[in-house]
Amino acid sequence: MKLPDNDFLVEELVCNESFQHYCLGISLENHVLWEEWINSIPERAFDVEQAKKLVNILTIKQGSRLEQVKALKSGFKQQETLAQLLSTVPDEKSISITPHGFYKYISFAAAAVIILVSLYFIQQNYSSSKNIQVEHPLAASVFSSGQIPRKTVILPDGTVITLHQNSEIKLAKNFNPASRELWLTGEAFFEVKHDAKHPFVVHTPFNDIKVLGTSFNVKAYPHSGLIETSLIHGSVQVESKKYPGYRVLLKPDEKLSFHSAPAGKDESLKNIFRISALNRNAQTNKSEETQWIHHPMLIENEPLTVIAEKLQSWYGIEIYIADPEVKTYRYSGTFENESIIKTLEALQTAYPFEFKAEQNRIVLSK
Repeated sequence: MKLPDNDFLVEELVCNESFQHYCLGISLENHVLWEEWINSIPERAFDVEQAKKLVNILTIKQGSRLEQVKALKSGFKQQETLAQLLSTVPDEKSISITPHGFYKYISFAAAAVIILVSLYFIQQNYSSSKNIQVEHPLAASVFSSGQIPRKTVILPDGTVITLHQNSEIKLAKNFNPASRELWLTGEAFFEVKHDAKHPFVVHTPFNDIKVLGTSFNVKAYPHSGLIETSLIHGSVQVESKKYPGYRVLLKPDEKLSFHSAPAGKDESLKNIFRISALNRNAQTNKSEETQWIHHPMLIENEPLTVIAEKLQSWYGIEIYIADPEVKTYRYSGTFENESIIKTLEALQTAYPFEFKAEQNRIVLSK
């Protein structure tokens, strides 16, 4: 297999059948080769990511994913033809277009516009999360997962929290979008709604974690003697309760491990608060610290009712479909998102349904 040159175009990469299989997880045969090639050109990392997103987004449609990719490839060919036509257009005074020629121009232009709009959508939609519509104030201030593997809770400010097994969060009495503070026992993944004016604070037995808007995982089981904060996106500041004034600012893909054992007289705080890189799975490139929340889901022309059941079972939150027509929407694609909200937003790219978060359930409507 011949890999692309380093000066590849995004369109060329998207139309590469082997790259499509790599993105969609259809075959692992060339997985290692593509990973090595991508790692060898870090300066093109952004373009590679755009190509990946384009393949995945534009194949979240009705019917076969491979048929959608073939249609996309055809669209790129038409775009190239349009570019050639435009480069050879004569002076407007001498243009004479027959009705047949006019429709030919229109079809080429339409194909190009679709592609350009798709690329723009990727850059805009994935740069920031969509607004989450949250209804009804919280009826309880304590949420526990108990023995179930995962339980998702959506707070009034739009923050999505997925609790691991035997974990609990307790909200401050005055918790609201302007005052965001809670206490965690156990392990949870946070997808905090960004608000520069109102920081989100997570209290653990030994540390306080302050964020503005980000995705991170906190592991703070009682009596473990170890508290871990793993940052996926954004930035967080961890402040020590035991050592006032000591704080650590984490960067994406970093983990802070705190050992609660008392420090000796000559022991540095850096040995108690250790920063390390996240442990990445060699094959999936996903962090092992958040493996418990990731769920690779391959969908091949399945109705939304079936997909909703799968999401409900994995994330531990009820999904109610209000309109019968929405139940019949069919999808194909590969999903592996950190939260149920991200998965639903990805599905929205194919059909114009809406969803509202109501604390312990999500309602889908037309």
